Amino acid sequence: IILTFTQPLACLNRFFTICMVRWTTESEDTNMKDKINVSISVFEKNFKMAKHAYTLNSSMEAAGCASAFIGDTEPVSEDQFLRAKLIVKKNTKILSTLGNGNARQIVAAAVSTSVDPEKAMKKIAEIHRKLDKKFFNSDYLVLSAVMIYKNVSEDRYEEVIDRTRKIYSLMRKDHPMITGREDLINVTLMALTNVAVEAITYRCEQDFQALKKHYHLKNNIQYLAGMLSIFDGAPDELAEGAKETQKNLKEHGVRFDAYGLPIIGAISALISKADRDLVCRQISEVSDRLKSIRGMGSWGAGKRIRNMIATAIVIDAYAEDKDSRIRASVSAAIVSAIIAAEMAAIVAASAAASSAAASSS
Repeated sequence: IILTFTQPLACLNRFFTICMVRWTTESEDTNMKDKINVSISVFEKNFKMAKHAYTLNSSMEAAGCASAFIGDTEPVSEDQFLRAKLIVKKNTKILSTLGNGNARQIVAAAVSTSVDPEKAMKKIAEIHRKLDKKFFNSDYLVLSAVMIYKNVSEDRYEEVIDRTRKIYSLMRKDHPMITGREDLINVTLMALTNVAVEAITYRCEQDFQALKKHYHLKNNIQYLAGMLSIFDGAPDELAEGAKETQKNLKEHGVRFDAYGLPIIGAISALISKADRDLVCRQISEVSDRLKSIRGMGSWGAGKRIRNMIATAIVIDAYAEDKDSRIRASVSAAIVSAIIAAEMAAIVAASAAASSAAASSS
């Protein structure tokens, strides 16, 4: 009799459990889609605003600027941004990359969302000056200054700047031929962790060695290793996860160049294995939706930039309840990749112009 009574009860409990899991999953999926829709709308408005605020902007530059606002639920007003642009210009020298380089719009974006834009600019300039004493000036140094400003309290500026320099020096000691300015973003992310300098540099090197089983170009390996080092996990598992994620993204038509490899590392480490295919498919779908925005098509920012923006939007929605530092790491990797793509495009254009001039003379 007891057996007859408990069996239906167990089945009923199982039924309610399945329904509850399904309801929770569907609810989370709906919330995620709603967040993605809001982010696409906000990005489009910020993209158009950036194109207008910097009249000579390329679509790629405007996309980089708008990507700095991903996660916001409301677009920044043009008046607000123009004011920030003037504040940046007023507080930087003519030859400074802080106000005149490829990352100047990222500085303006950080300043425009502050309750006290003047104070924000002074803090960013202060961090940049201190970094400039320890590194050669570059657009990556500007991005590093903004990252520190956005993620560190003022009393920790010196500590994090010092950690950034020490980690960079140790990485350069391990790999003198491939460690350069483009590694600065990942180095800064490593410095923002609470892991000891020697420990996180050692972790990065272990990830580097594990990635060598899957990748061949050492520059690419170091880009990935720097990103993976900020996540917990066995090096071999992190390396395999990155390779599997890259393959999964390709299956959905999403590709990144070498500068975008840290993005793949962040996706693989942040997204659970069970959710990777779903997330990769959503990145592809969002990238297709972004194509309809004027200036984001093949003759504008292009597919690779759209893929980066789509990744930022999807990951921000997926990781809404995750560690803010981890979400910031994805955003930083994407903005850095867009800036790197900008600089590569400028170099290519200059080379083409020089070649054309030489052939006509």
